[in-house]
Amino acid sequence: MSPLKSILVLCLILVTLNGFSQQKTKKQIEREKNKVELYTSEEKDNLQDFYAEEVDKMKLSEEKRDEYYSTLLFYTHSMSRLDDKDKDYTQAEILEKFNKLHFEMNEKMKALLTPEQYVIHLETFNRIIYSVSRKTSVFNQK
Repeated sequence: MSPLKSILVLCLILVTLNGFSQQKTKKQIEREKNKVELYTSEEKDNLQDFYAEEVDKMKLSEEKRDEYYSTLLFYTHSMSRLDDKDKDYTQAEILEKFNKLHFEMNEKMKALLTPEQYVIHLETFNRIIYSVSRKTSVFNQK
């Protein structure tokens, strides 16, 4: 096979694979339909910028920063999915599960961070919780 034909075949294969990789599974589509969005894209961007500024104040090494964000993303993703429409949790169940995840996350962060860094984490995350509480009634139960 000539080099030109080899390149064309390779390009065709890559384009085909790329097309297949962009198709969503039924499960992914269903999860997206059930997801509850609290924030607009702009609000999410602002929250991420705020959080990044606060994390910068911690002066974490690259390795610690990666571990911090990995832990944070794992728990915040789990927290954000608690009120999906398909979960059918009551407000009390959501709050209970949220509190459990929040406690677990903070235990991991406490082990990862210095006391000063941990204080910044707590203050920053509590401001995020406050922001979420203003958008939803989950935290406003009597």
